[in-house]
Amino acid sequence: MSKGKPSREELLNLIRNNAELNHRLMSECDIYFLEQEQDTEFQGHGEIFSMEGEVFARDGSGGEFLFLEDGSIGLISSEGSVGRVSESLDKLLEFLICAGCISDFNCKYLYCNDKLIKIFCEKYIEKQRANCQIEGFSWDESRASLAKELSLDFSPNSFYELAMDFYKSATRESLFTCRFGSDDDAYVCDGIMSDIIGLWTKELVGMSEEEILAMTK
Repeated sequence: MSKGKPSREELLNLIRNNAELNHRLMSECDIYFLEQEQDTEFQGHGEIFSMEGEVFARDGSGGEFLFLEDGSIGLISSEGSVGRVSESLDKLLEFLICAGCISDFNCKYLYCNDKLIKIFCEKYIEKQRANCQIEGFSWDESRASLAKELSLDFSPNSFYELAMDFYKSATRESLFTCRFGSDDDAYVCDGIMSDIIGLWTKELVGMSEEEILAMTK
């Protein structure tokens, strides 16, 4: 590999040629890399995507990660949401090494207040550390070794910044979207960011839905 962070091609070659690493990414980061890029399986029913892309990986529920035509990375979830999730493969993997699962971070209200998203990220890592300790291993050591194998950074103390990068990618123009039908009566798929405040989110930040919404004003 070249000095510094590996390129997209270097990461793809590394992961595709190491089955154990690929399975570990699926287990710990909910992403499994395909042997080669391919067309999306979510087509043939009138879908109109705002950008073209090639699928390079899937998550555990069948959602697809795509290299978009502008060089960023999109996600078509198995639940039907569509959007951008990162500007590059290395940034996506660094986020997932800490986050584990994108859907845990898709509540848009968390990002309306710096204090709120910082609390969520802090409590999220605390929860992961506690869960791993119960299972008899160190979350930090496990994720650090995964990052090292990929020649990427592991920065749990900067998790807030990684989460904000995810949010900025998901919400910046031009959006990666999907719609069905003509402009007059088109149905637009949900974006990656959700307005649902789930039980998991409320439990981690220790607030009710009303308290969370109050912090976004």
